Amino acid sequence: MSKQWINALAAGVILASAAGVATAEADREKGYYIGVNAFYNDVFDADGTITADDTTILSVLEGLPILGNLGGLPLVGDLLNGLLGGGVGGGQERIGFETSYDADISYGFTFGHKFDGPIRLEFEYRQGENDVDSVVGGGGSFPSDTTLEVTSVMLNLWYDFSLGERLRPYVGLGLGQANLDFGNDGDDGAPIGQLGAGLTFHMTPRLAIDAGYRYSIADDVIFKPTGGLETEIEYSAQSLLVGLRYNFFDAQYGAKDADGDGVSDEMDECPGTPRGVQVDSVGCPLDGDNDGVADYLDQCPNTPAGAEVNAAGCPLDGDNDGVVDADDACPNTPAGEPVMSNGCAKDQAMILRGVNFELNSAKLTMNAETILDDVAATLTSSPGFNIELQGHTDSVGSDSYNMNLSQNRAKSVKTYLVGSGVEASRLTARGYGEEQPVASNDTQAGRAENRRVELKVLGSDSVAEPMSYDEPMLDDEPMLEEEPMLEEEPMLEEDAADDIMMDEPAAEEEYQPYEMSEDEFDY
Repeated sequence: MSKQWINALAAGVILASAAGVATAEADREKGYYIGVNAFYNDVFDADGTITADDTTILSVLEGLPILGNLGGLPLVGDLLNGLLGGGVGGGQERIGFETSYDADISYGFTFGHKFDGPIRLEFEYRQGENDVDSVVGGGGSFPSDTTLEVTSVMLNLWYDFSLGERLRPYVGLGLGQANLDFGNDGDDGAPIGQLGAGLTFHMTPRLAIDAGYRYSIADDVIFKPTGGLETEIEYSAQSLLVGLRYNFFDAQYGAKDADGDGVSDEMDECPGTPRGVQVDSVGCPLDGDNDGVADYLDQCPNTPAGAEVNAAGCPLDGDNDGVVDADDACPNTPAGEPVMSNGCAKDQAMILRGVNFELNSAKLTMNAETILDDVAATLTSSPGFNIELQGHTDSVGSDSYNMNLSQNRAKSVKTYLVGSGVEASRLTARGYGEEQPVASNDTQAGRAENRRVELKVLGSDSVAEPMSYDEPMLDDEPMLEEEPMLEEEPMLEEDAADDIMMDEPAAEEEYQPYEMSEDEFDY
C-alpha cells in the first residue's frame, strides 16, 4: 500500500472524528434510501514505471513477436518506443513516465441507511473512464489513444449536520475495492479510499438533491500485458458530483407531524394516531357519538348521548340479556331468561315512578298519562308477556279503604294502557293496599315510598285473578261514609294532602320524568 494512500486514509479518520464531536445535531430521521449520481472526474496523479529486461528490448529490436502487435498496446508501445530510442544499457531497464488524462463523466448509484441520529452508512457503486491524453517518459512525449476505465465499490460513512430546515451538510469517508483497466494493456484490482463532503437539499420530505466533492486514491496497480514487461501505475483523482436521492422515510423539517395526521406535533393533543384515521383540529380521532371511543374503533357508532360504553364503543349490557344497561329496567336478569324490550323477565317487577293520581281519586294526572304512554309502547313491543299491575298504599287509613283505593288505581292504570293499544287479556289489575310496604310507615319519606304502582312480569301463560271486593270504590267516588277514618288511626297532618297520591315523594316535589334505573325494581 502506497504511503500516499495511507496518508489519505489517516486524514479521513481524523476528519470523521472531528465530525463526531461537532456541536451541530442532525435532525432525527431514520430509514433506508437510494440514489443516483453523476461525477465530473479528473485523474490528476497517474505516475508510473515500466520495467523491461534486455532480452525483451533486444527482441523488439530484432523484430521478434514476443510483444505482439505494439499497435494493440498503445500505452506500453509508446513507452517502449521511448525506451528503444534511448538505447539498451544492459540488465533490467526502468522507464518512469507520467500520464495525463482528459476529464470525463462517470456514473454511480447508492443504497444507504440513515440511523436515528446524524450517521449514514452507504454502499456505492461507481463506473467511469478517462481517455489518456499523452504519456511523458523515455526521453520524450507520446500521444496515446488508450482509455483508463475505473470500476469501484465502496462502503461510505457520512455524518450529517442540520443547516436550516431543508439543508443537510455532510462529511465522511469510504473504503472499498477498485479495478483499473487499460484495455489491451491489462487490468488490475487494488484497494481504494475516498474522502468527501457535500450538501443535501430536501425538495420534499422524501426527495433530495445531493451535491458534493470526492477525493479518491487507490493503491498502486501492476499490469503485465506481455511477457517480460511490467507496468506499475499510481492513481488518484478528484471529482464533483450531483445526485438525486429518494428516502424511504420523511425528512423532518418545517412543522413536525410525527403521526402524519395533518396536525403539527406542537398542536397535536393525540400524538401517535394511526395513519389514515380522520382527526379533528387538535389531532384527535373523530368521535361522532361522543362516547369516548374513536369512530375508527367504534363498533356501535350511534350510541345515545350519555350511555356508558365498553372498549368497542357499544353500550354496556351487564346481564347480557340483549338490552343495554341504559334501557334496562331490570339489570340483574338471570342468564338465559327471555325479557321484554325494557329488560325485565318473568317474576321481575318495576315501580312506575311518577304515576300519580288526583287527590282522593283514582284519576290519573296528566304527567302520569305521559309516563304510561312509554309503558304502553314497551308492552306493545313485547307481545309474549302478561303483566300484573299492582296498586300499593301506605298505612294511613283503614285496611279496607286502602285495599279498595289500591285496587281502583290499579284498574285505572289498566284502563289507560288498554286504551293505548295493549291487549286487555294480557293485563291484570290488583290492589294490595298496605300489605306490602317497601319502607317504614313511621316517616313521611317512608310512606311516600310505599304509595306506588308496580308492573310485575308474569309468564306468557300466567294471568293473575283480580281480587273482588264487596264495595268497590268508583274512580271518582269520595271516601265511603260507612268506613270513616278510625279515631285510633288519625291521619297525620303531613299526609293529609297526599294520602292517596301514590309514589309522590313529597307534596312540593316536582314531577320527575320516567326513568328506568336500578332502584326502580322490587323483586
